[in-house]
Order: sequence, then C-alpha cells, then structure tokens
Amino acid sequence: MHNPGHAFKISKHYVKLFTFIIALGIFFPSCDPCYNLDCLADNYHGQFRIVSASDGRDLVFGTSKIYDKDRIRFYSLNGVDTTFFSCEYIKFPDVGYDSILFVYFFPKTDVAYMNLGNGDIDTLTMSYNTVSTKCCGSVTEITNFRFNNSINIPGNSGTQEIRK
Repeated sequence: MHNPGHAFKISKHYVKLFTFIIALGIFFPSCDPCYNLDCLADNYHGQFRIVSASDGRDLVFGTSKIYDKDRIRFYSLNGVDTTFFSCEYIKFPDVGYDSILFVYFFPKTDVAYMNLGNGDIDTLTMSYNTVSTKCCGSVTEITNFRFNNSINIPGNSGTQEIRK
C-alpha cells in the first residue's frame, strides 16, 4: 500500500538538495578570480600626433596644419595586395592639443606605410610582444614603432608624436 506522507518527505528532501545545488552554482563562480573578467583583446593600435620637428606645432589639426587629415592613409603591402588600416580622428578634451590619429593595425603587420598626401610617405616598422595570462590566454600588443627605420616610438604608452 502507498503511503502519501512518505512520498511528501522524499519530495522535501529533493527540494532541499535542488536548492543547495542551485546555491552552489551561484556562489561557486564568485570564487574564481577570472569569473566575469573583461579581457582585453590583442592591442594592434597606435595613437599619433604629427608635429613639426622644429617647434612641435601640430601639422594635421589646428591653425598650423599643413596635412589634410582626410587624405592621410595607413596601409601595408603584401605582394600586389594593399591592406588599408582604419584611422579615426579623436579629440580628447583638456589634453593641450586638438586631436590625434588613432590607427588600428589589423590584421597584424610588421611594416605599415603612412601616406600624408602629395607623395609624402613614411614607414612604420612594428615590434610586438605576446604575453600569456592566467585568465585571458595570450594577448599581443605593439611595443614599438620604428619610424623611417631610424626613430623608435613606444607603441604601448599612449599618444606618441611623429616629428616631421
């Protein structure tokens, strides 16, 4: 014969067990230092100001500009293929200058060219560093730009000046 009271006790036991498993699932990830971590993607960008070598005045933005920001192109060559890189003009308030060129060098390349218009083309040779992280796997960043094979420009420390 079936005892309805006994079945009810077993159901309470399963409810408690189910509640415990749910609670464990909620609180367990909070012990993981990588849980909910917003990992940075690879860092293939550069931030530049093109300035006068003699007095540091901005040559792309402001009143002393000589280059048209809309004609500046960053690209790489692979045989007969040309890859153009995304270039945005960003204005940061209260930093003491008008704007910067923000260039995303993706896909990863070792040599890029900066065409300022009117046949003025410069070379940027890039060095990279890849680090393994506990939570985010391998992350690669540009650590250095070599401008026209002579001047080193740090790649991972904010906005950099290119002196022309």
